[in-house]
Amino acid sequence: MSVIKANASRYRGRRKKLKSEMLNELTSVLHYNRKYLALLLRNSGRCVFTHHRTRLVADPDVSLASRRGRKKTYTPELLPYLEVTWELADRISSVHLVAFIKANSDVVFGNPKLRGIPAKLKRQLKTISPATIDRLLGPVREKTTLQQRYPRNPHASWLRKTVPVQSYHDKPQDRFGYLEIDTVLHSGNSAHGQFCCTLTVTEAETGWTELRSLPNRAQLWTTKALKSILRRLPFKATELHSDNGGEFINRGFIRAAGLSKLKQTRSRAYRKNDAPYVESKNGSLVRAYIGHRRYDTRQEFEILRRLVPLISLRHNLFMPTMKIRPPTSEDRQTGRRRRTTATPYHRLLKSKRLSSARQQQLRTLRRNTDYFKLTSRISDLLGRLDQACRAKYSLQNP
Repeated sequence: MSVIKANASRYRGRRKKLKSEMLNELTSVLHYNRKYLALLLRNSGRCVFTHHRTRLVADPDVSLASRRGRKKTYTPELLPYLEVTWELADRISSVHLVAFIKANSDVVFGNPKLRGIPAKLKRQLKTISPATIDRLLGPVREKTTLQQRYPRNPHASWLRKTVPVQSYHDKPQDRFGYLEIDTVLHSGNSAHGQFCCTLTVTEAETGWTELRSLPNRAQLWTTKALKSILRRLPFKATELHSDNGGEFINRGFIRAAGLSKLKQTRSRAYRKNDAPYVESKNGSLVRAYIGHRRYDTRQEFEILRRLVPLISLRHNLFMPTMKIRPPTSEDRQTGRRRRTTATPYHRLLKSKRLSSARQQQLRTLRRNTDYFKLTSRISDLLGRLDQACRAKYSLQNP
């Protein structure tokens, strides 16, 4: 606009041929439309009145003289009174609200909050359309819907803030002793009522996994299972990572993790990839053995309580798992991804993080565990779990 203002007087004083040359130069510089540029050069610094009585000021130093378009009839000034009427009608739809105002004018304007309404706004409230109601009440409805969808918990907010968020990319480089924890729900097709759960704890570096069965997700059972797992682990845990579930973000669980000198972190909301190790064990151990059925009886819980520790023992001592090695400089150049396959037991011994006494205990456990008897016991308990589940449904539908 400064260029146009500087060239406007020269443009208006030239002949047609020179004006055309000037337009060619300025079009290549400013990249404006040729006709629009000619309009600005003709009227820059001048006030032009059109037949629509609109004042056009083509001067960059002068602000807009008038606003074009039709003026709004229903302004935000009406919104407080419209919101009161909407609350009075139990927040019904806009079409029903228009009918409500017409059918109950005495009730609407007899409201103490609407007795002092100006006459102009009163007439607008009587003649308002459903589309205008939707436009004015849109932000109010959206805010109300979000408040109803996400009810506030007076304790969850500050408790969640005490546990820092940690994404997958922020995990420590030395992950030995880093535990990821999660629950698997055995609710079947319905999440209503009370049902059993399986608590899964996985060490990220070696893949050592411990499973415990819970009657429900109450903090009493998750805290008790965590203490049992920490006593059973052959190594010292240093950090605990969970999701944002209420079974982990509560006073009892946070206190138990603090007394065990565990740094507790949590995943980002709706980001399962922040805890990939435990999520993989949920599928390869819990779902692969137990399935997706609903288990909610005392008999089923007793079977699960004996079954899941045996599954984790078989996995830790005998079942090899695959892991990706950290890339070397040669791998980065070739793009290769080196994989290792070993059992958590062998990875734990190879890590050289255990004391000699711990190593001896682990070797003794491996030597005294009969793989065939362990597999047979797991198969027997799975059969009993299947029978208990079938008997439950046969009793319900004789």
